[in-house]
Amino acid sequence: MTRPAPARERQLTVPARVHVAIVQPCYLEMILQGLKRAEARLSKTRRLPYKGLDAGEVIYFKATGGAIGARAVASRVHRFELAGPGDVQTVRSRFEGVLGGPSPYWDCKADARYATIIELSGVEAVSEPPAWFRPVPSRSAWHVFEIGARA
Repeated sequence: MTRPAPARERQLTVPARVHVAIVQPCYLEMILQGLKRAEARLSKTRRLPYKGLDAGEVIYFKATGGAIGARAVASRVHRFELAGPGDVQTVRSRFEGVLGGPSPYWDCKADARYATIIELSGVEAVSEPPAWFRPVPSRSAWHVFEIGARA
C-alpha cells in the first residue's frame, strides 16, 4: 500500500514595507551620480519617515511630476527632535556633506521640530516602476506600500 505524498508546506506571506520618496529631479540625479548619499526629511510634525522607516528597508525615489528613477537601501536612519534653529544647524553641519552639499532646503526648514536623515546604500537606477506601484493622489512626499513577500 502506498502512502500519499506529504502535503506541501504552506508558504506564508508576510507584509513587507517599501517606501517611495518624492524628490526634486536634481536630487534624484545627485543620488544616481553618488553625490547625494543620504536623504533628509525635516518637518514640524512627526510624519513619515520619522518613525516609519527602519534600517534595511528599501526606498524608491520618484522625481516630482516624473517617474521612479532609483532604488536604495536605508543603511542607517538617524532621528532627531529639534528644539530650535540651532539644532537644525547642528544637524546640517553634521550631515551636509553626505546630503550633497549646501542647499536652500535647510533655510526653509529652520523652524522644523523633527529631522530624519537616511544614509543610503546599494543605489540602483530603475527604468520601469515596480509592478506593485500605483500613484497616490496625495500631497505627501513620502509613501509607504505594504506588499507581500514570501517568507
